[in-house]
Amino acid sequence: MPHATPGSSRACAAHGVPGCTASPGRLTAHRPSPHEPTRDLCAVDTDEEIVPASAHPWEKPLFVLCATVSLALTAVLLRLVWSFSGSVPWTALSLTAVPLACWSVRGMRYARECAESVRISPTQFPEAHRMVVSLATDMGLARPPEAYVRVGPVSARTDAAAHGLRRYLVLPDALFDGNGRLRDPDALAFLIAHQVGHVAAGHTGYWRRLATVGADLVPGLGSALSRAAEYTADNHAHAHLPEGVHAVHLFAGGPNLYTRVNMGEMAARARTDRGCSLLLYHLLSRRPSNTRRMAALRDRTRRGRVFL
Repeated sequence: MPHATPGSSRACAAHGVPGCTASPGRLTAHRPSPHEPTRDLCAVDTDEEIVPASAHPWEKPLFVLCATVSLALTAVLLRLVWSFSGSVPWTALSLTAVPLACWSVRGMRYARECAESVRISPTQFPEAHRMVVSLATDMGLARPPEAYVRVGPVSARTDAAAHGLRRYLVLPDALFDGNGRLRDPDALAFLIAHQVGHVAAGHTGYWRRLATVGADLVPGLGSALSRAAEYTADNHAHAHLPEGVHAVHLFAGGPNLYTRVNMGEMAARARTDRGCSLLLYHLLSRRPSNTRRMAALRDRTRRGRVFL
């Protein structure tokens, strides 16, 4: 994959990638020698002002609606259990079943990353580690989330999740070259900022997930909230790394072809492509489509389209 253009030096400098230098057509990242102090890799500028980012206007109303639907479905479930069993213990057990199941699923996801993935640290993928720490500080987090590199099918998808008090990010190995260096520092910084934005906006919280889990049973409702949250995370990323917005090309072109993606052309299709099947796809997808997401990032005067 081609290295980033000279603009990438700004992301390197802003987020603490050691030894990054830019030349007219190529960016290289200096791999720190074993003799360099580890503390140099962990240093971040804590004097920077926290950059605010706005939530998508549909996120809060959709959250309230999803929580209301979840509460109503819980009441229906308890009513059914009481009608069939007439037993207080069985009714109480059904009330605790969903929270326990939600906790267990989140715990197993976290356990999988701990057991199988490589954890990003000052000595493993140090450039990415500095980005995570710096962006977490910029967004006002009390402590940076853990971060892991997941080896698997070639994909640019990233993930942010939590279990208990732990917040963590998962990055695909496709964002790194064979030597562990960053393929495109700007793009990686934008994707990290997007996931840290999820954490900063409270999207990974257990109680938020529990309050809206019932809405996933209503076609199109839970997915609409998820799409609004994705736009909010993009707002966080754009507020901190506008020069890395081309990272969304990775979702369309993959790690090998993303440099050939024309963002303007894809964004224009968000207004021209029509059809019932396409509309249904947009309504059921948990992530904004590539065309709609690019349109929202290209024209910052408009909010991302959640519905029509």
